[in-house]
Amino acid sequence: MEQWPTLEEQIKEAGIYYPRKYDITYRVGYVLQTIGAIGFVVLYALQSKLQVIPFAIFNAGIALSSMYLLVWKAEIKRFILRMTFAGIALQISSVFIQPLNAFYAGKMFFLGLGLTLTGGAGLVGKEAYCFRFNEGWLLLMVYPLAVIPNLFGVSGYNYNLIVSAVITILQILFLRRKLSQPLLKHCENNVCGVPETKGK
Repeated sequence: MEQWPTLEEQIKEAGIYYPRKYDITYRVGYVLQTIGAIGFVVLYALQSKLQVIPFAIFNAGIALSSMYLLVWKAEIKRFILRMTFAGIALQISSVFIQPLNAFYAGKMFFLGLGLTLTGGAGLVGKEAYCFRFNEGWLLLMVYPLAVIPNLFGVSGYNYNLIVSAVITILQILFLRRKLSQPLLKHCENNVCGVPETKGK
């Protein structure tokens, strides 16, 4: 049986700087996403206007994990970063559009949310692919359900509450799996291959 080098050995060999503290920061992003999801579903159920606070925490968590994501293909990380930050920018812009045109502000917000969740889906999809996290695959499928019906105006309060609750439960289960992993864990069966060396 072929013995693959450890992830730290691969990183060093490829000339990539990715210490353990980066992996910790990457996981903190998932902690923020989970805290944000829990806070949002609770405040949304209470119909509190404060729901914007945990929502912002959730977005910040996706942004943080995106910045500290370790993938071998640079274009994958660039795509996730672009989707995440373009989505956050659109969500913030919708706040300023709201007084001028509430309809377009709503569409802009959900379009922004869709882009940010595309980035988030890239994150959990990577974890699902590398580590066989079924929760990641499920989040990948559920995220669009939080956006598409709202974007086309065919959702309601109860629908959004249920979808938010499902996402929250999956986030908690996903976080539990991720935090139980050793730092800088190697992909299962080396499915991710080897990193691209700098200069290539």
